Amino acid sequence: MKSQWILYVLMGFMFSSCYKDEDIDGKIPEPKYKVEDSDDPVDHYIYEFNQQYGNYILYEYQEVDYKWNMNTLLDVTLVKQKERPILNEGIQYMKQVLFDDYSDEFKKKYFPFKILIADSVQVAKSGSVSKDESAEGGLSFLAVGKIRSGISTIASDSLLKLKGEVQATLWARFLYNNEMLQLPEAFWSISDEYYGVNLKTIDGNSSLKPDEINAKKYGFWDRNRAADSGVSYCMAPDKTLDIYQFIQMIVTHTADEMKELMEGHDKLKDKYYLLINQVRDVYGVDIQAIGNSKSH
Repeated sequence: MKSQWILYVLMGFMFSSCYKDEDIDGKIPEPKYKVEDSDDPVDHYIYEFNQQYGNYILYEYQEVDYKWNMNTLLDVTLVKQKERPILNEGIQYMKQVLFDDYSDEFKKKYFPFKILIADSVQVAKSGSVSKDESAEGGLSFLAVGKIRSGISTIASDSLLKLKGEVQATLWARFLYNNEMLQLPEAFWSISDEYYGVNLKTIDGNSSLKPDEINAKKYGFWDRNRAADSGVSYCMAPDKTLDIYQFIQMIVTHTADEMKELMEGHDKLKDKYYLLINQVRDVYGVDIQAIGNSKSH
């Protein structure tokens, strides 16, 4: 997978040149990111991380580092965190919600080339801007937000919620959207006829309010709430959101809790086992163990 990152870096150089309207002279560019060791705990951790896994944790970056997504621009804006003590707290936070749950091998093969530290992540969705996302993923990056004053003293239940959102972003918006996560066709076929469909138009749901329609019946954890528009729509997730919702639930609930939540919903249960087995057997990650660890 590291070969993909080489391609991303070369693309980054190309886009950066276009972005600054500079001429291409054919010379091999210097590495875009320089990581040097120091006594500063933030820079030392970033240096060690880069040396061990080949990835870059960045707190200084430009729009070109996250807005370019192949031939499109992402409608994402990152607000940097510049205070050193908070950056240090942010490193500890990222270890809790992401880094500590994955093996060295997984980090080397599947972690984003760039992990961007942000005070806030602003993402435009369905015509509106969400100003405080926990994370966002793109072609070669994962941005982790909410790294600001108080992040080191956040309550355990809030920390667990944020872990679910950050890890769901990694698997859905980075790995799946970049075709690095492959799931069995059987997983998709269970809900295939419902992806992106207005659930009010099927099964006699037309008279029901969105909150009265049980998305679990169709193999989903929830509807696409970002697409809510009055009472006439209850939109099913697309495939990216479907994975996001599954990962978010699994890493924040124990196996017993998941079993109870899926009781009576065979479509949901079948997709759950297909997902956790595939991720364990192919990617070497027991994602349910991550959820189980919350009780330790």
